[in-house]
Amino acid sequence: MATLRYSSLLFRCGVLVTSTIVSSAVGSASEPTGAKSSTNLRLPSWIEAIGSKEGTTVRDPAVEPTAAHSVASGSRAAAARRGTSQTASPSPRFPAWISERLNVPAGSRTAPAPIDPAGRGNRARQGVGAVVAASGDAEPVTTTTLDEPAPMPVAEPATLMPLAEAASGDSPLPLASADGETPTLAIDAASFRGVLPGKSTRAEVEADWGPGELLEFDGNDGVTWAIEPFERVELSFRENVVSAIRIKLADPVPVTDLARQLEISDLRTVTIFDDEGQAVGEVYPERGVILSLKPETRSVNAIMIEPLDPDAFVLRAEGEMETSLAGAASDLVYALSIDPDHPRANRLLMVLKAEAGQRAEALRLAETATRVDPEDVWTQLKLAGLLVAVEEADKARAVLAGIQARDGQPPLVAAQVQRLLGRSALVDAEPDHQAAVEHFAESIRRAGPLVGKPPAMVQAAAAEILLDAHLGTTLAIAQGTWQEKSRVLPKWVGRAEAIVKDFQGGDLERSLLELRLCQGVLAAAAGTEEAIEPMPWVKRLLAAHEQMSGMLRDPWRRRQLDWDVGRGLNDALVAAQKRGDLEDMLDNATLTAAYLERGTVGRDLNPTEMREYGDLLFRIGILYSLQRGDHATAVTWFDKTLPLWEAAGDQVGDIGRVGEACVSMAISYWQVDRRLDALSLSRRGVELMVEAVDDDLLEERALAIAYGNLATMYAEEGDDQQAQTYAEMAGRVETTGAVLR
Repeated sequence: MATLRYSSLLFRCGVLVTSTIVSSAVGSASEPTGAKSSTNLRLPSWIEAIGSKEGTTVRDPAVEPTAAHSVASGSRAAAARRGTSQTASPSPRFPAWISERLNVPAGSRTAPAPIDPAGRGNRARQGVGAVVAASGDAEPVTTTTLDEPAPMPVAEPATLMPLAEAASGDSPLPLASADGETPTLAIDAASFRGVLPGKSTRAEVEADWGPGELLEFDGNDGVTWAIEPFERVELSFRENVVSAIRIKLADPVPVTDLARQLEISDLRTVTIFDDEGQAVGEVYPERGVILSLKPETRSVNAIMIEPLDPDAFVLRAEGEMETSLAGAASDLVYALSIDPDHPRANRLLMVLKAEAGQRAEALRLAETATRVDPEDVWTQLKLAGLLVAVEEADKARAVLAGIQARDGQPPLVAAQVQRLLGRSALVDAEPDHQAAVEHFAESIRRAGPLVGKPPAMVQAAAAEILLDAHLGTTLAIAQGTWQEKSRVLPKWVGRAEAIVKDFQGGDLERSLLELRLCQGVLAAAAGTEEAIEPMPWVKRLLAAHEQMSGMLRDPWRRRQLDWDVGRGLNDALVAAQKRGDLEDMLDNATLTAAYLERGTVGRDLNPTEMREYGDLLFRIGILYSLQRGDHATAVTWFDKTLPLWEAAGDQVGDIGRVGEACVSMAISYWQVDRRLDALSLSRRGVELMVEAVDDDLLEERALAIAYGNLATMYAEEGDDQQAQTYAEMAGRVETTGAVLR
């Protein structure tokens, strides 16, 4: 298998995906690939500098550098051909902040939006690093002192290397195939000699079979018949309707042979075990068939036929949750079609949907499960976690408050409640980093003693809580206003590493914890310029992905893995942006998008995820336009960007910069002759920018570029009146800062 060369500077990309909705905009000085344009777009020298991958100015012979408001030669020629007078209209230009985002000087600061990595944790020793809170220019406000962990070595500085060195073996892609989606169950309830459990009446059976011998069968009225070649056939009745059929075989038959004779060998089965772990039966839920096994053999001594039972589908789903989420989901969906209030089916399907990122459905199932069994604390904790994942922090805290109000909750539940309260504080519209640290500290205090106590399930759960609490604390420190970050953060990272190192579970579980560790540290790296170098953690993230890819065969889980890795790489790009590392942006951003695109299949994105994913796709389109002059490819990325930003709604970010991004994208649409789209997008950009000016979010002079670009476009379209109007508006705003409405 060919090894995909991973650009050595993945972490030196400037993808601004967690700070603003608008990362950059682009214009090309050259003729776009596969497109014709009658307009020679004029670009200031700073745009030409952006087009150089090394940040140096490269002059395209097709572009003559001019003053900001010189008339495009194409516009003048068009006016001459029409024989009309025309007010000089400016060439399409690009906002200066775009250049800054694509060429960030060292030491620049751009605060990212809150990140909520899908952290699950592992165990750790008690005690966390001392953190001194501060605001403004490091004036101390409060001091939170916790037990400080032993000093841990700081990760070595990033070194540049190709993917083959960063993650040995095959490429981190292949991405999971689309095979194995939710199968359609071939439901066909079994019958015996025309008798169908749940349908046939006692009178119908006796009219066909004659009278039988009365008996008590499973606590119900029963009748038995001697029917060749079987030893006997027993029917039980409930309200004079057949409730079950039991066929006693004369001699045991190997289960594989009998399944073949009954034409059910191709169905997925579930094995029933007794208290001692011995197999006592094979269940075929789609048929309502149970094969009873002779003790300590794989031979059948009796056949049971019953109405289709939701418990049988739930039982099979439980057995397949680790190997086929799609198969398990199909079973649970059918179980709920029989019994919509089945508690276990609702809870299990909620977990599967949550793991697949289908949060809306998971929330509905959690609410149903909570209604059916209001005393089930586990379901309420899952509900609170889902609400945090969709950034409904207030609703999550309401659920958690209800759990806290109950008396006698075990320490593990209390620790989980505090962990989720910490996460909810981080996803608030205005994150409370101090409160988050306090909740995480309490979670660590409660979960710490449990990691060494049996049973193993409790140990594992406590370890997960501890790891996420440590990573959450690291993120809160990275994003918040604190003193001594460079000293404290490495200690928290070291403690989180120790949790994974000390984990005693299986290889897959350990790899998952390693993945969560890398995600959490990279999220923190994206939140600060201090102490955390992203490169070593990206190497570890890719190595964990490669190891888990070899273990996972289920497509749902592989897509989840791709999404997690893509999110981690996205944070690495942000961390690189904050450090001014910008080389190889296009290749690295495209690789990140490949993971995320695969991971979005079937996934519900929350507003922040939609915004950040849209930011990444926007940046890729801008770079195609800017670095390669390939507007045709650029607009394919923009076509994906715009729906994501639209869906993000109020979380889309600074509307002024969104408007400037729309104006910048419109240039590529114009270059590929999608002129109606370009004009519509430019006008939409102007609307957003004017709104931002009215709200004091944007300087009025920024509109000069947008108005000038519209003047150029209308001039090319032959609409002299509109061209002159927008040219005058551009000139007025540029010289006076006044906005013409």
